[in-house]
Amino acid sequence: MSFMDNIGKMAEGALGGADPQEAANAASEHVQNMDEGQLGDHLTRSLGTMDRSSISGLGQQLLQSYTNRGGDANTATQDAGVSQDAVSAGDPGAVGMLINMAKNNPGVLQSAASSFLGKNPNALTQLAPGLLQGILGRLGGR
Repeated sequence: MSFMDNIGKMAEGALGGADPQEAANAASEHVQNMDEGQLGDHLTRSLGTMDRSSISGLGQQLLQSYTNRGGDANTATQDAGVSQDAVSAGDPGAVGMLINMAKNNPGVLQSAASSFLGKNPNALTQLAPGLLQGILGRLGGR
């Protein structure tokens, strides 16, 4: 069993006793209070532990956040140098490029991560250890 498998099992155990909505709320609060660069780094690392469906969901939420802030998905993908098809397919490289671009667009990354985690509490166990640790700390303080 790899280190990441062990972290995933510990997260499942820690989150297993928590109400899924409460865990999603703790995740949302945590990412809203993070620095954009730090959050982007954590999300980029998380791409290595997330399944394609979750990566696709995060990518779609990033595109939605750009749209909500007056941009559009076509411009966002063009500016990032990726295709919407690659984002929809959950391509880690494409979503990683969107994350990288979002670091320089205030509010986009936090909004996308918060919405994604709120809608997909099952994805919490797939996050990089540093991000997961912060969420678990916030959940434990409730």
